[in-house]
Amino acid sequence: MVHDSLARLAKRLDLKSLPLSEEELKTLARRSRESFRNPARRRKRLERYKAHLAKNYGADLVASISSALEAINNAIGYEEK
Repeated sequence: MVHDSLARLAKRLDLKSLPLSEEELKTLARRSRESFRNPARRRKRLERYKAHLAKNYGADLVASISSALEAINNAIGYEEK
C-alpha cells in the first residue's frame, strides 16, 4: 500500500523537490495508512511524527503532504470497498 500511496503522491507533488528524504516520505505514508486503518490506536503516533517533521521542514509543508496522503488513503479505501 505504501508504494501505491507514494506513486499517487508523486502524481500530485514533485517528490524530488521536497526536502524530506525518501525514508521520511515512506514513514509518513506508512503511518498515514496505519492511522487510516486504525485511527483510535495510530492517530497519536502519526501526529507525533508530523510534529517531528514540522520542526525540521515547517508545519505548512508537512500539513500539505499529510493532507494529500489522507486524500489518497481515502481514495484507496473507497476503491477497496
